[in-house]
Amino acid sequence: MALVLHDYELSADAYKARLLVSILGLDCVKVPVDVFPGRETDGAAFRAVNPRGTVPVLVDGDIVIRSPEAILAHLAARHDPSGRWLPRDAAGYAATLDWLAFAAHDLKAADEARLEEMLGLPPTVADPLGGTRRAYRILDDHLVRQSFDGLPFLVGDTPTVADIACFPAVVLSIEFGCALEEYPKLRSWTRRIRALPGFVAMPGVPEFL
Repeated sequence: MALVLHDYELSADAYKARLLVSILGLDCVKVPVDVFPGRETDGAAFRAVNPRGTVPVLVDGDIVIRSPEAILAHLAARHDPSGRWLPRDAAGYAATLDWLAFAAHDLKAADEARLEEMLGLPPTVADPLGGTRRAYRILDDHLVRQSFDGLPFLVGDTPTVADIACFPAVVLSIEFGCALEEYPKLRSWTRRIRALPGFVAMPGVPEFL
């Protein structure tokens, strides 16, 4: 049975799911949701799928997952037999979960800044641009430390769902005027993600950074 992804093309969170689905080469039916301006997420039909009224939502048989980081973890755990995308060793697993939490919380500022610039939606976090720069600095400094050990990705020498979770908030920075020139390791990291087999872009992802 194919996966079903309730999707909004302009959502950075939905892009995370689409990107991993593509990289893993999974059969997935995408159900478009008109979040803006249609507000379908406020309707009864969608709320029956996700009472939170957010996208993406992944349906995998009788399993329904309603947060993007949980979707990434589920896809890797259930559909990646190599175990590469969600490491099975204790240290790698813990580090990956830490970065998933970072994507959900610290990088929320970047998504808020983008939606404010694109759609005029008022941010729910204070100083979204300042929060974005702080999050980018944390990522860039971590990648510098990783490079000292010859590790090109957030957790190790191969990409994990941690990289997929953090990637959209960084690569879409151009849409809200937060240049990456002062984060050189972060820029190099985005190029490594782009080079992965199965990579797909979304509207707003520049061809080069």
